[in-house]
Order: sequence, then C-alpha cells, then structure tokens
Amino acid sequence: MNAAARLALLHEAMDGLREMLDRGHIDTMPQMLDAYEGAVREFCTLPGAAAVREGVQALHDRHHDTIALMRARQDELLDLMRRQRQSSRALHAYAGTEAG
Repeated sequence: MNAAARLALLHEAMDGLREMLDRGHIDTMPQMLDAYEGAVREFCTLPGAAAVREGVQALHDRHHDTIALMRARQDELLDLMRRQRQSSRALHAYAGTEAG
C-alpha cells in the first residue's frame, strides 16, 4: 500500500476517534489510540510519506484539534467530579455524618 493510501486510512482512523469522543464512548478510545499511534509510526517509515506533506499537515492539524477536544472533555469531567464531591459532602453533612 502506498503512502497516500495509508494516509487516507489514518484520516479514517482519526474520524473514528472523533466519533467515539463525540459520542462519549471513551472506553473504546485507548485501544483505538494505540492502534492509531502504531499506524502513524508505520506511516512515517514508508517511502513516499514526505511526498504527501499537505495531507500529513492536515492530519497533524486534526490530531491537535482532537487533543484539544479531549482536554475540554477532561475539564468537563473534572468539573462534574468536583460537583459530585460537593453534593456528597452536603448529603453527608445533612445526614449528620462525616464526608468521606
């Protein structure tokens, strides 16, 4: 398979990662990220990979956009966790028990 075809597969893999992130299916993402990383490493060793520079740059940009979305999702989840802890403390205080 040539570099252009492999690059197209990497874009498809990125589409899949974004879809899982958008749907909130983060449990499937670690395996997908591992496979994606391996495919990127393999792609970089292909003869002709440098010839599809524009496509690589587009993939690079999409990669960084996805990381930004992951960080935003992480911030949202951390905020929800903080709220949950506050609710739990309030319930424990109301019930007359110590917060755990």
